[in-house]
Amino acid sequence: MALREENFVVLHSGSWNTKAGINVVDTNKPPHVTIRSLVGSRTVASELTDIAETETAPATTTAETTSEASASEAANGADIKVEKNEQAAEGTAEAKDQAKENENSKPQTIYYSGSALTEAMQQYPESELTVSTPIQDGIVKDWAAMEALWRHVLFRELGIKRSRNASPVLMVVPTDWTKEEHERITQIFFENFNVPGLYLAEEPLMTLYGCAAVTGLVIDIGHNSTEITPILDTQIQRNAIQSIPLAGSDVDKHFLELLKGDAQLVREYGEPMDLEFARHLKESGVCQVLNKDEKENKTRAQAEYNGKKFTVGSVRYKAAEVLFNPDLVGKRVQTLIEAIHAAQYACKAEKRQSLWESIIVTGGTCQIKGLQSRIESELSESLAVSENFGEFQVRDVKFLKVPDYFPALKDSIVHAGFLGSEIVAKLIFPDPRNYINKVDYNESGPSVVHTKTF
Repeated sequence: MALREENFVVLHSGSWNTKAGINVVDTNKPPHVTIRSLVGSRTVASELTDIAETETAPATTTAETTSEASASEAANGADIKVEKNEQAAEGTAEAKDQAKENENSKPQTIYYSGSALTEAMQQYPESELTVSTPIQDGIVKDWAAMEALWRHVLFRELGIKRSRNASPVLMVVPTDWTKEEHERITQIFFENFNVPGLYLAEEPLMTLYGCAAVTGLVIDIGHNSTEITPILDTQIQRNAIQSIPLAGSDVDKHFLELLKGDAQLVREYGEPMDLEFARHLKESGVCQVLNKDEKENKTRAQAEYNGKKFTVGSVRYKAAEVLFNPDLVGKRVQTLIEAIHAAQYACKAEKRQSLWESIIVTGGTCQIKGLQSRIESELSESLAVSENFGEFQVRDVKFLKVPDYFPALKDSIVHAGFLGSEIVAKLIFPDPRNYINKVDYNESGPSVVHTKTF
């Protein structure tokens, strides 16, 4: 059966949010679905299959036994033997029914995601509903919740029908997920979601493709960690990947403490501040990163949150400083600049120039104004200043972006990975040799993912 482009699905799950889209005929669009990677779970006791039937069954059995006992007084020994065998058979059947009832009465876990989770949080108290993130620190910690989240996205958000699923899925995965995790994903999607095809693609490579390049340095500032990935001619340089536990969540925490120290803001807002408040301001465009030679604007910035208006002072310039000085949040790790250099120097000298000229900064925190300029400024300080350049000497630092011929996405570098995934889906799914199909899975099982992916 030929697969149709309007049914192709791209799915990307991160520790902070999950993005998905269907129909890649037109790739000049943001994801159809973007929801928080949160799953609520509630344990409930299953009801018995039929209470009335269960209650009347013993009486019926007793009546039949009494009648049989009266008749047996006039029966011969053979009749008694047959009767006992029948009673034994009935007892065995009753035991099986009881075992089935006990199995059905075991507690079951109900999962909620997206809008269903929002409704559940309003309906049930915290003591009954547990909310968690299936992916923590880039690793799947709860596979049942992870499957529930994917199920919600595919069948509820995208409206796919499991029984007649005609939508192959391109699943975007981090570079550090193991072979076992790849196999488990494959098993879930074929056996539980009934997909006609599956392809696993690594996130940094998709981001690079979204910027119309095959060589570059991808800096992904995620929620819990930042990963710097060098890619040369579509090949990820795994030995050079740098990952540091310094990312968006640290920016949020540091910014929240700074906001609490802004006395005028505290008076104007008049309510307790939390991480959601700090995150909203960070993503609203209030924050800005300054270069070392830039001066702060003393004018307070106007902001709004939950219908309340207020002003933010000079603390808005210091939110992202933790990326360049981890000591501000008590972490003794590489700075962002040090990690970038480490990734570069782990590659061959003759390849570094092409990496310096093709840098991509992505992730939610990259939307802070001036961050890319600050990174460029600090990286440029380490470049040679001599006019006599050597063969492998770095001359300039350049950054890539989504091409202008994608007008709806050209200013949204955070969607570069999703765009690249849609482009790859258009290329691989028309030919069954390029992806895992049902025939492949039935013949080889989950391990086929190691021979027909990436």
